[in-house]
Amino acid sequence: MSVEVTEATFTTEVEGSPMPVVLEFYATWCGNCRRIAPVLDALAEEFAPGVRFVKVNADEEPGLVSRFGVSSTPTLFVLDGGQQVTSIVGAQPAPVLRALFETASSSQDSAGSPAGSGCGCGSGCASMPVSTAAASPVPSPVGGAGWVPDACTLPTADQPMRLAEFDTLFRSSLTDLRREEPGWLRLRLQGGDDAERVAEQARDLTVREAECCSFFDFTVDRDGSDVVVDVRVPADKVVVLDGLAAQAQAARSARV
Repeated sequence: MSVEVTEATFTTEVEGSPMPVVLEFYATWCGNCRRIAPVLDALAEEFAPGVRFVKVNADEEPGLVSRFGVSSTPTLFVLDGGQQVTSIVGAQPAPVLRALFETASSSQDSAGSPAGSGCGCGSGCASMPVSTAAASPVPSPVGGAGWVPDACTLPTADQPMRLAEFDTLFRSSLTDLRREEPGWLRLRLQGGDDAERVAEQARDLTVREAECCSFFDFTVDRDGSDVVVDVRVPADKVVVLDGLAAQAQAARSARV
């Protein structure tokens, strides 16, 4: 269940909240807002009472829109003690929305952890726990621990959502994966009539991943109606590729 907040009630309902808050800026005319509303409501019910879900009508609260720099709807923020933890923009798929609530749920537990890039669990990769509850009404990213490397400059709070983005791509399109060499993984995505859209989705995601994890070498090419993604890493990062391959295989198996 969500709570509608205004500028007059924001301090009490959000900044003064004893638990982390997921804040959505929406508009009544926004089709994408309506599209994700059932997913957000289900997640709000599942994560209550540890996480509070509140909404702001962007058309009626220009002061809050300006304060948070919102330029489109839906835009969602995770706030803990009134401080922004992370945010996403647009009608994201269910695993990404779930990751947002998981970030909110874990933000209090990690409040005492040192700030820094990656999760710093070791030289190979970082284990980011991801919920896999079978009874959940909203799909969870599969594959257990994440593969986000400690060399990644992506903020720790944003890593579950990045993993969820890869999981969404794998679940929806992955048809085959092959380990060509220890440091080379080839992924084949089924595009069909939407091949160019799938290719653009893969390019966008891999470009952003390479920006924060510069050791990745991604190549995205069309092969007829399929999309081929080649992922290469140096020898000292093969364990990261192992994790990515495991997540891809788990997502592919979940489709069957």
